[in-house]
Amino acid sequence: PIANLGLVQRLLEYAQPLGKPVALAACDRALAGNGVLREGLDAIRLGLPIVPAAAETTALAAILELVAATDTPVHLMRISTARGVELIRTAKDRGLPITASTTWMHLLLNTSDVASYDPNLRLEPPLGTPTDQAALIAAVQSGIIDAIAVDHSPHTYEDKTVPFAEAPPGAIGLELALPLLWQTLVAPGHWSALDLWQALSTRPARCLGQSPATIAPGQTAEVILFDPHHTWQVTPTTLQSLSSNTPWQGKMVTGRVAIGNS
Repeated sequence: PIANLGLVQRLLEYAQPLGKPVALAACDRALAGNGVLREGLDAIRLGLPIVPAAAETTALAAILELVAATDTPVHLMRISTARGVELIRTAKDRGLPITASTTWMHLLLNTSDVASYDPNLRLEPPLGTPTDQAALIAAVQSGIIDAIAVDHSPHTYEDKTVPFAEAPPGAIGLELALPLLWQTLVAPGHWSALDLWQALSTRPARCLGQSPATIAPGQTAEVILFDPHHTWQVTPTTLQSLSSNTPWQGKMVTGRVAIGNS
């Protein structure tokens, strides 16, 4: 996040003639303070320092005002609150040139999951409340939030083998996002397969100002083959990543990319 709104305004003014989207994260560091968990009953019960929803929404509202003033396209990253969804909905209804994304873990987990105090659940922004989670899921499906980000953040074993509040934020996700989203949202019938594929592929491309090309027969393309029924255990040896900081460590997962090729 950029704390200096004057600098943000200048960036948007200079970028405006280019017509390219500027990606920004909305967070007021002064309001967030040393917090590590979204404000709510779970944070109180767990005794962890809080991050109020206003830490996101006040910064988000300021960015939206600057977008309105400059008419520069902006992509809003890491949206994590129900109120943030409301602000984005209103801004899109006003015709502001914005897109938005949330992370895959904010769709799958909420503050109640932090009861384990697993340092791999220390994220930035922090996991939302159950209300936030439900709003984010509905917003992605409806298109208010355009895309799902993986936000792959590897850390060493030593980095994460500390108390929750002292752990650096972030978790890996490149190998886990697709199978776990599929397992949670598509397999039970909450989303269609197309909903998920679009939120992870064509819609992110449009957020970056790109128009996904139609693939003609015989044309070379980047593709993956996904097996939604393959069951495997998440361990340091089964992961391709050199890091294994994930709350799914040691758990069984159904679904895996079988091959990625061109």
